[in-house]
Amino acid sequence: MFHILRSIVAMLVVMSCLLMGGCASERDLLSKVWFYTFDDSKSNDASGDPTLTPNNFINLQTDGHYTADLEGFHYGTWVMADDAVILTATDKKIRRIGLEKIMPNEITVDVEPGNNDKSSYRFEGSKNNFPDDENPFSLVNNKWRIKATHKESDKEIVERLKNHFRYWEKYFAWGLKVEKTTLDVRSLRGPLKMYGNGFELVPLEDWSTEWADTFYDQQDRERAWKELEYFFIHERIAWAKSDNRFKMFVSAFQQLQNKMD
Repeated sequence: MFHILRSIVAMLVVMSCLLMGGCASERDLLSKVWFYTFDDSKSNDASGDPTLTPNNFINLQTDGHYTADLEGFHYGTWVMADDAVILTATDKKIRRIGLEKIMPNEITVDVEPGNNDKSSYRFEGSKNNFPDDENPFSLVNNKWRIKATHKESDKEIVERLKNHFRYWEKYFAWGLKVEKTTLDVRSLRGPLKMYGNGFELVPLEDWSTEWADTFYDQQDRERAWKELEYFFIHERIAWAKSDNRFKMFVSAFQQLQNKMD
């Protein structure tokens, strides 16, 4: 049945292409950043499938590279094969994501097609066709997500913090470029608590497990928190005089990075 539906969709796409004078391949349609929205499975008791949140994403770049936050952050290369996206991480682990439906800005997938549990997870897509430096979802702006494998020096801890702030800078700049009217700033928890018009330092004991686990150990977490505490006591952010909150946050996170040099 799925193949019949795919054939019908393909015919409609071809007809649309003939009328509009252009056509994007399935690979082109998939070359976006995809954020999980909700589970559309007929049964929600698929115990073998991961529990996802709006933080989870799959960033499929046009150059064949990917980053993803699915049960942990990983990155590598991707290809399409047999109605699926094949993710090959840098550690050579392969993950197959079954494609159930492909729309211009939405896909329905089975994130674990190899098990017996049938899932239909919906992801919403947005443009990510920017240079790596400007793409908030590229590896260069998400190195902070990679857990430290050794005790880090003061310089390495500062670089981890700055990379996290760079992600936020590029995230808000991306929102401007793709003309988003709203952006989720609450779901992704880090060292700062985000508000509509600012942020504040989160006490160390309240750091989320997701953020805290990126550091090697508790001692490194304490060193990172003290670095931030010192900054918030001795430095000030000059908030941009703009009616656009995205621009205000771009400016604030640029200042955070510059003042930590």
